[in-house]
Amino acid sequence: MNRRLIIGLFICLSFIQITAPLSMIIRRESVLKNGEQFKFKTAPVDPYDAFRGRYVALRLEENYVPAVKEIKLSRGRTVYALITTDSQDFARFTAVVTARPSDKPYIQTKVLYVTSDKVYLDLPIDRYYMEETAAPAAERIYQEHAQRGAQDAYIMVRIKDGFAVIESLYVGAQTIEDALRQERKR
Repeated sequence: MNRRLIIGLFICLSFIQITAPLSMIIRRESVLKNGEQFKFKTAPVDPYDAFRGRYVALRLEENYVPAVKEIKLSRGRTVYALITTDSQDFARFTAVVTARPSDKPYIQTKVLYVTSDKVYLDLPIDRYYMEETAAPAAERIYQEHAQRGAQDAYIMVRIKDGFAVIESLYVGAQTIEDALRQERKR
């Protein structure tokens, strides 16, 4: 093979390997800086999963919308979940559409499953990544605040062009990081 061709292929491959992760980082940072902010209530989740890394596993309290009989949806189909906020400033999904909306806030997601009256969503905001050694304690604190009865845990999410990024996880009236610092002082 020609030496120039090998060098050219190496340069192209190197460029791709650098730009792919860089573009993912830039996209997330752009959403955090310029995206519209929404607050979602979370619900209890089984804290143990041997295959997951160091993060806090989250589940939104309302991860569904009412089913619309005119739209036939199946598992795995890409949809756009429309968002509104309630009187307490918590975000709620109101409907799903199959065409990208231009005038309403939305999250691009996939259908998890459909029942006769609800469409459950496979939401991309189910993990809050943290520093590796802090994640187990954070998971425990989150579980205490997400239990039925307490349920004062929520996430702040930034959304831009259907792409959602978790900005922070709150337990009670403080971020999970502040709750961890407070617990360490005890």
